[in-house]
Amino acid sequence: MKPYITFTLFVLCSILAQAQSYRDTLFQHHTLTHPKLKTFEIHVTKSSSAKKRPLILYLDGSGTYPIFYQNKAGRFSTSVPLDVRRYSKDYYVALISKPGTPFKDSLRYTTSGRAYYPESELYKTLYSLDWRAEAASEAIDYLLKKLPIDVDKIIVMGYSEGAQVAPKVAVLNKKVTHVVSLVGNALNHLFDFILEARLKAERQQISPEESQAIVDSLYREYAKIYQNPQAIDQSWYGATYLKWSSFSKTTPLENMLKLDIPILYVAGGKDNNQTILGMDYAKLEFLRQGKNNLTYKVYPRCNHFFQEENDVDGNIKRIDRIDEVHQFAIEWINGVSKK
Repeated sequence: MKPYITFTLFVLCSILAQAQSYRDTLFQHHTLTHPKLKTFEIHVTKSSSAKKRPLILYLDGSGTYPIFYQNKAGRFSTSVPLDVRRYSKDYYVALISKPGTPFKDSLRYTTSGRAYYPESELYKTLYSLDWRAEAASEAIDYLLKKLPIDVDKIIVMGYSEGAQVAPKVAVLNKKVTHVVSLVGNALNHLFDFILEARLKAERQQISPEESQAIVDSLYREYAKIYQNPQAIDQSWYGATYLKWSSFSKTTPLENMLKLDIPILYVAGGKDNNQTILGMDYAKLEFLRQGKNNLTYKVYPRCNHFFQEENDVDGNIKRIDRIDEVHQFAIEWINGVSKK
């Protein structure tokens, strides 16, 4: 999965007029300290009821942005594409801030006007698949002690890079009952760059020789990463060797195959950030191994952000279907839970 690709998604998410009010009225904030994970924050929706309700732990995509971030115009947006307020009526919805990253802050801008958010030293030191998965597992254990949670529905739902993390969380924490992975690769995410180079040649966007040169250069970079898997002072494509190696140590598919709980895997057929080819392979592998706990759902015309693109009289019209995707996931959870 390419780093920072979810930044584009951010501008598609709902804009919040009053982030402070949203934070105060919807979320409770918990700070946990762990010898390995250090200090990290959990944000969970409030409830005045003592009635048990299911838990959705939502894992957002890659990048350093806070969960809520303010642009130069003073408006707030979110890195979480889920309509949290909608589902907070029936579920506890929990989010986790990335290491050393606040829940809410303003973006910074380069002299050319590009928005960014600076990496903290803690982020650079800790950010990895292991950190994200272990923090999520710890969060589940913590929230089970603090809230009246329906233990029959402890759902880990991940988007993009978060979709790579979600199966790992369920491997670590046996309390998880359902996994939902949205547009996340199944195979080694370094393979995506190789696939992209090969597909460009197939589409005649570059020559076969240019494609091969790219692949050869990628293998040289990957060798460096695997030779220095813990390095945080060396980086490639905007992320540390630690980050890349951790997300490549085991594949999401390997983790999914370890699970016997229901898994929903959702792809976009026109996803240019996460090719559907590797996701298709996951379904084939489940069939090959005789496992029937994977539901594979494809939105054929949707891109990585679940925007459907259609040609109408020579003009491209986009329809946002992200809310539909999340509602499908909720209905799937309720459906498999009744079986």
